[in-house]
Amino acid sequence: MGAVTEAIVFFDDDVVVKEMYFAEFEAVLDDVVGISDFAGRDVQAVFVQISSSLKLLGAVFFAISFDSRGRIAGHWNLPLRHLLDHAGLGPDLGAGPIKVACRSACPVSWYRSHLWDPEMNDNHSFDQLCAAIARNRLGIISDMPVGSVAGNVSPFFSVPPSPAPAMGRQHSPTANDPGAAAKPSPGPVFHRRYRARLTAIRHAEKLRLATVNEAHLNQISVQEDRHNRKLAERDEQITQLKAELARSSKEVRALKLRVTQQHEQLAEAKRELEARIEKGGQDYRAQLEQFKLRYEHELADRLAEERRLAEEQIRRRDEQLYQRSTEIVDLRAELSRVRDQNEELLLSDDGKLLREMSEKGVVYVAYHPGIEHLLIAPEEMPVYLRNPVAFAAQRCGVDTKHYQRWLSHYRLPICQALGADGEVCGVPVRKIMRPHLYTFGESDRCEEHGSAAK
Repeated sequence: MGAVTEAIVFFDDDVVVKEMYFAEFEAVLDDVVGISDFAGRDVQAVFVQISSSLKLLGAVFFAISFDSRGRIAGHWNLPLRHLLDHAGLGPDLGAGPIKVACRSACPVSWYRSHLWDPEMNDNHSFDQLCAAIARNRLGIISDMPVGSVAGNVSPFFSVPPSPAPAMGRQHSPTANDPGAAAKPSPGPVFHRRYRARLTAIRHAEKLRLATVNEAHLNQISVQEDRHNRKLAERDEQITQLKAELARSSKEVRALKLRVTQQHEQLAEAKRELEARIEKGGQDYRAQLEQFKLRYEHELADRLAEERRLAEEQIRRRDEQLYQRSTEIVDLRAELSRVRDQNEELLLSDDGKLLREMSEKGVVYVAYHPGIEHLLIAPEEMPVYLRNPVAFAAQRCGVDTKHYQRWLSHYRLPICQALGADGEVCGVPVRKIMRPHLYTFGESDRCEEHGSAAK
């Protein structure tokens, strides 16, 4: 096969903008040099292997981020050679089907988020790679004759033509012509080339369908997330409206009861006064006036006393609230101090060990339902160890309460509706595999209770 050259090709808006040898890229990874052209940007790049005849042998489509100085942002440790060694086959670009690792065809599932899919319409991305290799700006020493590479810029599905049979009289081999019997028949060579072309077409179409399917799945996921957010907002609004309606109904009932009681008291007092006036005449009127005055004084005294008691209670509660607020502030300060101490403890010794392990290629992976393999950076380890459930919920795009409800449903997918006897229904329901697709009160209901709720 000859020597194999490893290089990195950078894309910008689906156009090749920069090329470098893999050894130069390793110097960038080691923070020896930076790439000022990509400062503060997320760039799409391709790790390629090129034969001595300037043919593409394999490609890994990966994404990488640069900081404001043009250095690699974060702890980037993607195993490019490992991914290419275990990648599937792609199209034939002149040297047989190449190996391709991308987002929709990733041999290691937990690295999918760090890869991207090539543009398969009219084979745009592969044409760009072939054209860049043919230009040979890297100065790769090739064993191809001068001028033969420029005519093979995009050898997509190219197959060398079979030699045409000579025109004229057909010469049939005979026993007296041993040279004719030694010549191989062109039929098997044509079949091998035809099968090779079919294999290349099949791999290329499979890769194109995988990229299209990945794009459709991403669109569906975005639409589902948007729909779930709208449903959550609607449910929250409905809950608030129901709470306001219940509170208003309770206040209206209390007011109606109070008005009814006051009407009854006034009617009773009116009847008593009319009866006394009829019986006692003028004396009863004077007595009525005295009762009225005394009642007004007593009522005023009672109102003043109740006001004083209410103000005293309000004052005591204000003092209690102030004390609790002070205690909360102190507790929060203490909690912040303890958290800072814990983070210092986590980062003092263990942090050094974690960084050393990360620099040596160790990857921290945790498994949580709903997100499967969770890749954790060393600087995220304190946050993860402090609250793994909250960390997993954040990575799933939901809050902790929603994630815990979904986790209960994931571990035991049964109907949670309460029957007339107060017992849980318990009928098995379809398990929702992703937290952001789970809706409380709908996904954990069977067909009977789900239709009854509607």
